Amino acid sequence: MAFDLSAYLDRLSLPEPGTGREGLARLHFAHMSHIPFENTAPLLERIPSLEPAALMDKLVRRRRGGYCFEHNGLYGLALAELGHTARPLLARVRNGAPVGGARTHQAWLVEIDGETWMSDVGFGGHAPLAPIPYRTGEAFEVPNGRYRFVTDPTTGETVLERLSGTDWTSLWGYDGVPVPQIDIEAANIVTACWDKAPFRANLMAAFHGPRGRVTLFNRAFSRGLPPDLETRLLEDAGDLARVLSIDFTLDLDDGDISAIWDKIKGAPVGR
Repeated sequence: MAFDLSAYLDRLSLPEPGTGREGLARLHFAHMSHIPFENTAPLLERIPSLEPAALMDKLVRRRRGGYCFEHNGLYGLALAELGHTARPLLARVRNGAPVGGARTHQAWLVEIDGETWMSDVGFGGHAPLAPIPYRTGEAFEVPNGRYRFVTDPTTGETVLERLSGTDWTSLWGYDGVPVPQIDIEAANIVTACWDKAPFRANLMAAFHGPRGRVTLFNRAFSRGLPPDLETRLLEDAGDLARVLSIDFTLDLDDGDISAIWDKIKGAPVGR
């Protein structure tokens, strides 16, 4: 099964996204509010496939989620089908750190009417719920917060930041290097298999659903946006299954639930 735009838009409950900047914003928001971020595949030592048929089967037909390469892989197919001019970026995740790690995150730069927009539907952290202009020097308000790009004078990277309370928190940085598809495929394998990446050792899920933003880090289940978070610890495998189903719209089979619980029941509940 190749990419099917109609089935994808049905998955997003978005019959017609429209064109231009407004159409991009509708598509971006609909994707993030209908398809959850989750890393159960690499956690269970499976390498996610980025083939269009596999992405359609998993994220659309089976209504599962995925991590950045799956989300933005599927989203990129939609951007192309809808006629957007887009190019991928590979970023170094920071999540508050002064420098990033390896290039293990993918997003998109989209050209519309002479301006470049950053559109990222696959970041498990606090990605903006709308595209934002890819330029430094000003901040932009979107439904889930205030964001800006700044230039890191040490690395030369363009860094995405989010305002949390009174402080700006770094999310990821991009060095401007062009990204061919082979680099994305290699980064996906490294991210899924490398023991220094977080995905094989920790359960991570995030979703902007109808009940607000929810996240999972191993047994720590949180609701809300920083600095206002409510957090509790999952009690058992049954609790995990209920939270994934009700709050993340993810229905996993009993075998996967049991295997995930075995990996996270003694794992750290904070980063």
